[in-house]
Amino acid sequence: MILLLMVVGGATYLFRYSMIGLFANRNLPTWLKEMCSYIAPASFAALTVSALFIHGGEVSFALDAPKPWAALIAAVVAWRTGSVFATIGVGMASMYLLKLLF
Repeated sequence: MILLLMVVGGATYLFRYSMIGLFANRNLPTWLKEMCSYIAPASFAALTVSALFIHGGEVSFALDAPKPWAALIAAVVAWRTGSVFATIGVGMASMYLLKLLF
């Protein structure tokens, strides 16, 4: 088991390092730079949506749960203020308050 973890970890490291090593000193094409700018937002959206709407391995759009409403409130705060701290603070506070209501 440990050997398998070491092999997979080494393969992952080599794969990631090869990408950095290959492209570190090169200018990427404009279209590739533009595509790469969407990686972080897409990853964050995938993690967020899965945390909000997947329960027990099933997709559930339950609007009687506090998480989607707290996320909506946090999204509005993020859109209006642009402040990460305000978004986190209001999102956490709304989550706790909505847990009391639901």
